[in-house]
Amino acid sequence: MEITLSVLLATFLFFGLLVTCAALFTSGPSDVVLLFVLVFCLFYGFRPLLFVLGLDGPHPGELFPPAGFSHVLTRTLLGLTLYLFFVLVGIAAVLRSGVRGWGPFFADHEVDLRRSLNVTLILTALGLVISVYLVARYGGVGGVIRAGKYDKELAGLYILRSFSAVGAVVAATTFIDFRRQGSNSRLLTLVPLVCAFANAFFVFIWGGRSTLIVVGATLVLGMQARRRRDRPVHRQRVLVRLLIAVVLVIVGASGMRMARDTLTHGEVQAGYASSSVWRQASVGTNSIYFDAAMLSFRDWPSRQQFRGGDDFYKGLVGVVPRAAWRDKPVGIPPGKWFRQVYEPRKINGWPMGAGALWYLNFGWLGLPLGGLISGLIVGLVAAAQRRRPRSGFNTGVAVIAAVFVLPLGWDNQTLMKFIIWLVPMWVLARYIAPRRARRSLVTGIPAARQAANPPTTSVARWTPSWRNESAAKDDV
Repeated sequence: MEITLSVLLATFLFFGLLVTCAALFTSGPSDVVLLFVLVFCLFYGFRPLLFVLGLDGPHPGELFPPAGFSHVLTRTLLGLTLYLFFVLVGIAAVLRSGVRGWGPFFADHEVDLRRSLNVTLILTALGLVISVYLVARYGGVGGVIRAGKYDKELAGLYILRSFSAVGAVVAATTFIDFRRQGSNSRLLTLVPLVCAFANAFFVFIWGGRSTLIVVGATLVLGMQARRRRDRPVHRQRVLVRLLIAVVLVIVGASGMRMARDTLTHGEVQAGYASSSVWRQASVGTNSIYFDAAMLSFRDWPSRQQFRGGDDFYKGLVGVVPRAAWRDKPVGIPPGKWFRQVYEPRKINGWPMGAGALWYLNFGWLGLPLGGLISGLIVGLVAAAQRRRPRSGFNTGVAVIAAVFVLPLGWDNQTLMKFIIWLVPMWVLARYIAPRRARRSLVTGIPAARQAANPPTTSVARWTPSWRNESAAKDDV
């Protein structure tokens, strides 16, 4: 594989823009902008880095003849750099303007630990009941994975999976808030942690691997000592946390891919097992977004016609229930129709990214348009996050927004993912962190007064009221 000077320059420009965004517009390890940059780097930056270093080739290899590969790689890098530049412009426009942003799904006040724990237990119980039923019906975990991932027998029932998916994130954030606010009961503190991994497993048996990774990343990013807002962020510590999170994502995703194959097929699929460790890491983390993007920039419009916004239209009308619109157009996920252009018999699609999707629909003009829209939205969410308390719950919401809802910007499925993920968190934020004046479970001080005069010298310890009603008062 020949690497030309143009490839090196395009790679330098691409990663230089990512570093610039991370250096100028991020704040702390759980900042939405920083998480967006990390996800963008994983899905659009990991693969070209492997190509330049000679560690791997494009996937699938038969679709990429060596002749002209450097040109396609350069063209794709420049296209995604253009998209990323306008994302950066949108983020900068929002954050530098001082607007308050938009993020009603973030908690405005301190989390009520008792309420948060109750929600965790209820969602875990629902997930357990659903999972036990599915395992009994399909004869084991492997049978459920096969029904959901390959046979599509669970299509239309994915709303049931959302109980466990949301429950996993809420449980992880509850554990973080227990640790942050303090608790005299170590056993009680571990309950939400156990629930987090239990819910992640319940999602895994549907064939999904990302929830367990998100739980782990949320714990790594959110676990920090309680500190004052005006204390500076140590960049070295932030970097260590981010590196741990990245390693966790790569190792965990690859391991769960092997576990899923073993449960459904009795062994790891031959194509995956025989590939290099770099190819396994790429496929395991679904980081082959860039490979699909190369096909997009190579074959459109020379061999295929631009979509003209059809994918975004179907994504928009997709939020309307079919019961309310009988003649609603049947939407085919972009990754599915895109893969079937090259492999017509395949059912599962290739992962697509927002940048490539804007190009497939609107050509080169779609890249600055989609980038600017994506940047403005990411900036609005980030601005809102920075005006909310630093809590485990808000860390979890930030991870959801960056990983599930806006992983590479605004795409055709963002509205649907917003309804599935952020609407439940919006509702839970109102319940878990209520606006009305309440006595804090940590200090016993009314919430409004505590927010105005936060403790700075020590961390109060919370003992559950059902164990010792006077404990909270004694800590004041």
